[in-house]
Order: sequence, then structure tokens, then C-alpha cells
Amino acid sequence: MGRLRLPRIALVVGLGGLLWSQPEEEPPQPVLATFKGTRLYNLHTPELPPAKHLEFRVAHRFGDMRQGYANFFGIDAGANVRLSFGYSVLPWAEVGLERTGLGKWWNGYAKLRLLTQKAPKGMPVSVTWVGMVFFTERTTPPRYTEWTGRLEYLHQLLIARKFSRRFSAMGGILWLHQNMALSPQALNDWFWAHAGVRLKLTPRLTLMAEGSFPLWRAALEDDPTKTPLPGYQIPWSAGFEVETGGHVFQIGLTNAAGLSENQALLTNAPLLRLGFNISRMFSFQG
Repeated sequence: MGRLRLPRIALVVGLGGLLWSQPEEEPPQPVLATFKGTRLYNLHTPELPPAKHLEFRVAHRFGDMRQGYANFFGIDAGANVRLSFGYSVLPWAEVGLERTGLGKWWNGYAKLRLLTQKAPKGMPVSVTWVGMVFFTERTTPPRYTEWTGRLEYLHQLLIARKFSRRFSAMGGILWLHQNMALSPQALNDWFWAHAGVRLKLTPRLTLMAEGSFPLWRAALEDDPTKTPLPGYQIPWSAGFEVETGGHVFQIGLTNAAGLSENQALLTNAPLLRLGFNISRMFSFQG
């Protein structure tokens, strides 16, 4: 009997330890790649390039597809091009410079990640702010005669969540200020509610869509027959994103009139454009 006492005691102590011990909780980790690209198609996503990386991005938009084969679905009309350079000075801060041929717009921007989603517990969403300043080289129409009339500003506050390995969504508020209004009845300040989704179909192929919904009155209170922007079209885009390893390639359809955000948001003509974006990352880490 004496020989069995020690093993029995050890067994009791071991079982007690198993019963009373608690599994260690996995520490919260940042959720990566909520969206693959820094743009969903026309507008920003919450993503930034990795720290000390430069993103070079080229956007092409062809002509109106609605004429069909007569202009080869807009391709014969030629492409409008936008060149973008964005550099992450810190893991949560990016600065950039862009040039858009249509309208001869230059713009600079700053992008800050304010909050990062964490899993399995922790912050449930990511929050990013983007601030942009636009300046056009054009001196016509008359509202561009003075250089201050050629300045426009855009602020974007984006809230995003990666719900699963395949599905991500974002929403936000956009505020565009124009120093000089488009017309006497137009506004200087425009607001939108923005939404975008991303659905991963295969490891390298993604379906994406976005839209910006106006938060201003469609008609003026003093005259219901007038509107701040006659013929206004809610800007949207939809398409596919392909990850090729070194590049991210996007091809899609949009009704946006221009490539720069201030142009795309104030679309006031029925259009349908085919286009594509391609981006490449360059590392400056030593």
C-alpha cells in the first residue's frame, strides 16, 4: 500500500492542475489586408503601403461605352490617365502626389490610419482619414480665373471591417469643398455617404463595388425646379481585382466622369466607362 501512495498523490495533483488551469487567451493581432489595394476603384480604401514603401499607380479610363461597337465600346475614344505616387513614412501615415490629365488637376494628399481592427478580440473596425488638396492648371471657365477659385479640398473618414477571409466592407463620410461654386445655384460644400465591398472569389481574384450617395437636397428650397447640380448621377463602380504577385491589377466599369475624386463625385452626365488600374510597390528599406 505504501508503494501506491505517492503515485496516487501525483495523480490527484495532476488532475487538479488540469481542472484549475485556464487556457491562455490569444493576444489580439492586427487584421491585415482588409482590402488588397489602397484604392477600391475610384476612391481610397483604408489600406496604406507598408512603411518605407512607395506605391506607383496608373489609372486609365476609356470613353463612353454606350455607343457600342461604333467607338469599340469607348476604347477608340482614347484613355484618360492619372498617375499616382504614395509613400508611407510610417506604418500608419502616407503622403502622396497625383496628376490627372482630364481637367489638368494636381493633388496632394495625406492618409492616416487612426484605428486598426484586431482579432480575435479588440478593436472591431479600422478607421482611416484622408485629406486631399486639388489644384487645376486650367484658367477657364470663369470660376478658374482667380487661382483661389482653382482650389478644392476633400476629406474622407473611412470605417472598415474584415468580416471573414473572403468578405470585407467599408463605409464613410466624404466632404468636398470648392472655393468657387460650379454655378450660382450650386454648393460650395458637398457631402456623401460612401460604401464599398470586397468579395474574394479565389486566392488571386476579387469582386469589388463602391458607391457614393449624396447627402444634400436634390432641389433648392426656394425653387423646387432648380437643383445644385442638374443631371446629377450617383457615382458608382464595380469590377474585378487580380493579384499578380508584384502588381495589383483592377478592371471595371464606372459612371464617373473623371479620374480624380473631385471629378468622380460630381458626375452630372449619364456615362458608362471601361477602365483599369495597375499599381506596383517599391521598397526603400535598407
